[in-house]
Amino acid sequence: MNYVGIVLLCLLGLLVVLLAAAAIKAVKIKAKPNTNSPAISPTKEEADDYAVKLSKMIQVPTISLRGNTDLSQFYKLHEVMKENFPNVFAKMECTELEGNLVLRLPGKDPKRNGLLLMGHQDVVTADEPTWEKDPFSGEISGGNIHGRGAMDCKSTVFSEFQALEELIKEGFEPPCDVYLATAVDEEISGGGAPMIIEHLKSKGVHLDVAMDEGGAILKNQLPTMDGWCAAIGILEKGYIDVKIKAKGKGGHSSTPPKNTPLARLSKFVADIENDQPFKAEISTPVYAMLDQAAPYLGFPLRMVLGNMWLFKGLLTKVLPVVSPMCNAFVKTTFACTMAGGSQTPNVVPTEAYVVCNLRPSPHQNAQASLAVLQKYADKYDLELEVIHARSASNCVDFNGEEFGYLKKCLNECYPDAGVIPYLMTGGTDCRHYEAIADNCLRFCPIKMSNEQLAAMHAANESIGVDEVAHCVKFYKHYIKNHK
Repeated sequence: MNYVGIVLLCLLGLLVVLLAAAAIKAVKIKAKPNTNSPAISPTKEEADDYAVKLSKMIQVPTISLRGNTDLSQFYKLHEVMKENFPNVFAKMECTELEGNLVLRLPGKDPKRNGLLLMGHQDVVTADEPTWEKDPFSGEISGGNIHGRGAMDCKSTVFSEFQALEELIKEGFEPPCDVYLATAVDEEISGGGAPMIIEHLKSKGVHLDVAMDEGGAILKNQLPTMDGWCAAIGILEKGYIDVKIKAKGKGGHSSTPPKNTPLARLSKFVADIENDQPFKAEISTPVYAMLDQAAPYLGFPLRMVLGNMWLFKGLLTKVLPVVSPMCNAFVKTTFACTMAGGSQTPNVVPTEAYVVCNLRPSPHQNAQASLAVLQKYADKYDLELEVIHARSASNCVDFNGEEFGYLKKCLNECYPDAGVIPYLMTGGTDCRHYEAIADNCLRFCPIKMSNEQLAAMHAANESIGVDEVAHCVKFYKHYIKNHK
């Protein structure tokens, strides 16, 4: 056998050994069923009572709109909340900041860092014509509570407040200060959360953990996954709004010049969509997400994701073309969302624009992502006007104590669900709390169907009656046992 043949044979042997090792690991890491009984067990009477209380909150249409300063609906919601949670508002120190609420239950040790649970009071509009129920009826039927905000995120706010309502009634004294915070303008990325944080800063508050909406408990959320999985958001991608402007000769549309502003903008958008120029990389949080999801998947995917040391390079190339979501996990995303030009059909504009939205990845920050756009803009003589830009948030230590404690509580309260960290492609108020919190976790412990998840910011939003009851009991368990 010649030298080349020997080398090829050795390489083949090495490949067989590597694949065998990967297969053995895939068998070993398969998740074993957790047969423990749940540590929480709400009664039907409790679930029914919670549903009625949450329904009353949904019936108040706290819609946030840019430019609207009318807070009357939010103050109506506050009155409903005071009726729902009399112990909370009687025993916790409450501060109202232009509709935003901050409440504090003093702990036994004032020197310790605090624990904060949060959500938002506002909801998006409900103008879709396909609603099957009145979106602000809060109707309870078919085992669900229906209406805008049922899932996003009045169920979160309700569950957090109700958990403390019951703990206070039972005489619970926390070891550290416990805070509730809820803003009025999360849906429009308003100033509510920053206002709350400035208030807490002025009081010298520092938090071990702040927990917001974001992740949830979903079923079969990954291919070949058979069962429930709790995904805890450990990082948010960045956010950029940028206006791309083109200037040129206008004139009558009957004698158009070449390379008009709109033509150049069209080439710009088409080039970026075709080239997909942003860097693909499996960043640390995505690596952790895929690696920890592996035990819950079928054998082929478990073998690949459970052996990232071998398949990371392949996955980096494959994931961007698997689906828009997989692409968003490994790349900065780009979408053209608005456009403008001439106000008259038969006039070529002297200036036109598109507005693009980008979500920078943790490995390609806002500045680097904009630099990619600038190269394409220069190619077509376009101007960039950055409206807003921020890079990805800090990543929570998913091997740390607070993440581990949340995972422990989930294992105890939802033993049928796996637990993984994940990269959030959207945004929450939680990112602001990095200024005062060591750990910013994005998670609400509510089981929801894929259909309910799809109804977020869409028609027919709803949440399960039993699921809300378990959520209340989870928060109660989490707060009571937090050391």
